[in-house]
Amino acid sequence: MNPQLQAMLQQAIQAFQDGNFNSADLILKRVLQVDSKNLPALHVLGLIKASQSNYREAADYLSRAARIHPNDASIQYNLAKALSDSGNDKDALAHHKKAVALAPNNPEAWLGYGNTASNLGRYDDALVWYSNALSLRPDYAEAALNKGATLKELKRYEEAIVFADQALVINPNLAEAWSNKGVA
Repeated sequence: MNPQLQAMLQQAIQAFQDGNFNSADLILKRVLQVDSKNLPALHVLGLIKASQSNYREAADYLSRAARIHPNDASIQYNLAKALSDSGNDKDALAHHKKAVALAPNNPEAWLGYGNTASNLGRYDDALVWYSNALSLRPDYAEAALNKGATLKELKRYEEAIVFADQALVINPNLAEAWSNKGVA
């Protein structure tokens, strides 16, 4: 990569890390004008758009990045999350599957996979994937919370209460866990 593009990328990444998304966005778009397949620019632009809740635009940039580097677990994870956040859970599922295949020890990837499966009504799959997240990180309150919520959907109330309690042991201020426990 030419030194000028490399310097622009560094400047954009620094702006992104400093929370100056507009500046980073402008710089990265200039990089893409010169090199439309610049992987770091596509990935970081996807992250910027996701952080701004522009999930469809994020998915577009991340999809372009995934076509360039399909075996990057973080790109697959971020693309799956952007697709899911944009309401496209069906397409997100394949990218979650690839993300956990590439990074099976990432509890966040398993959590995202479970969330998407749950959104699609695939509760039994979601339970397995939440369990995978919890086996990797037993203190993962969100995984315990979501597993309990899924058990509640399956009308397995006693088990749902157990996982709501587990989430509350980890984080006693988790309002959703209190609510789920009360409903169960």
